[in-house]
Amino acid sequence: MADEKSTGKRTLGVVEGIDSISEEARTAAAEADISAQIEALKTEISRIKESAGLIAEGTGQLAVAKAESLRDDLRQTIQANPLATLAGAAFIGYLFGLRHR
Repeated sequence: MADEKSTGKRTLGVVEGIDSISEEARTAAAEADISAQIEALKTEISRIKESAGLIAEGTGQLAVAKAESLRDDLRQTIQANPLATLAGAAFIGYLFGLRHR
């Protein structure tokens, strides 16, 4: 121990052959861990794709429902006020006619 203090170096007492085997084992374990992480990421990506598809489908259905609701509301308004609708359509036609002169 006195020699270690004087030189400032400490030895771990690791044998060369054991160190190389443990390094290979660590490398194999790291590769296995990376492979497992890649598989987990692939699984997560497929779940995200499925979720995105379901969200897109739901959004499309919501847009269709909103359009149908708007169309029904407009139809009810037109049926409730046919003269106002006719006057509005005539006014819009008049404006288009002025614009195209």
